[in-house]
Amino acid sequence: MVGPDLSVKGGMTTVVNGYYECGLDKLVDMRFIGTTNDKNMVSKAFKMLKGFMSFLFSVKKYEIVHIHMASEFSVFRKGLYIRISKKRGKKVILHLHGAEYDHFYNVECNEKRKKYFRRNLELADRIIVLSEEWKDYFKSFVDGKKITVLHNAIKLPPDFEKNTDTKRLLFLGRIGDRKGVFDLIEAVGRLVKDYPELHLCVGGDGEVEKLKTVIREKNLENYVEYIGWTGGEKKDKYLREASYYILPSYNEGMPMSVLEGMGYKNITISTDVGGIPQVIQNGENGVIIKPGDTDRLEAELRGLFEDPVLRGKLSSNARKTIEEKFDLDKNVKKVAEIYETELSGYEEN
Repeated sequence: MVGPDLSVKGGMTTVVNGYYECGLDKLVDMRFIGTTNDKNMVSKAFKMLKGFMSFLFSVKKYEIVHIHMASEFSVFRKGLYIRISKKRGKKVILHLHGAEYDHFYNVECNEKRKKYFRRNLELADRIIVLSEEWKDYFKSFVDGKKITVLHNAIKLPPDFEKNTDTKRLLFLGRIGDRKGVFDLIEAVGRLVKDYPELHLCVGGDGEVEKLKTVIREKNLENYVEYIGWTGGEKKDKYLREASYYILPSYNEGMPMSVLEGMGYKNITISTDVGGIPQVIQNGENGVIIKPGDTDRLEAELRGLFEDPVLRGKLSSNARKTIEEKFDLDKNVKKVAEIYETELSGYEEN
């Protein structure tokens, strides 16, 4: 298995770390090779070279190469791994993460790059995507029979009593326009006039200085708190303490943070993009809005603040949804089943 180093911040490493936590390496003989990191350019280049050399020495020992790939530069780096794996006669499973393949392909790629991207997809024996929407998209490039939808999933925390009476809001993710964090702050700026106890915690990396500037310009220092990157016990703490998880994103695959928010019984508000509508049923286990609709976001929060019965319903149903459909233990078993299917009739070269 190849992908970003397990120390890298982001959804791909959350997925792979979850595989280890739930014992995929006990079900199959698996080695993970990190191919990049998120440090300085020198460290990143060294990691890329080291990862590639490790791959060259290791690939002959394995039957399957499971490649985690995002869009943009990841496509060209991982294309090399795909081609070498196929030349060595290995089965290639291409696991597509990220949320901007459409923009990448149609806007950022010239014809030569488009051809390279399509060839990577054609060479893969199995393509894993995160939602039905992405399966429909990639069926325009390859035979749909080799595309498998495997939703992201999380390791559920032990059940606990949730307080949904607070007005503590949480956002976790890359800070920037795509995730909609500035729309959320716009809505919060209106709400605090009537709900001065409201408090929003923003966790993540990205455009941190812009975030701090916007908070200061809107005089929201007492209501919006930047908490840095969250992981492990720190993330657990904030997910437990919040009553609401909000991700007003413009573009997504299947965001891990939405699953985590719901798994921790947060009243979850997100948008109708990517695989999110496959998780959130509006008014049943969360709230769905349109990207950029700050008026609707404000209105939904006002309504929820005044309706304890609805808050309790959305909170308990959110947890139930994750237990039934997005539990990581079940997800890992599905990954192992995909491996078994691909190995049927396999002859090692």
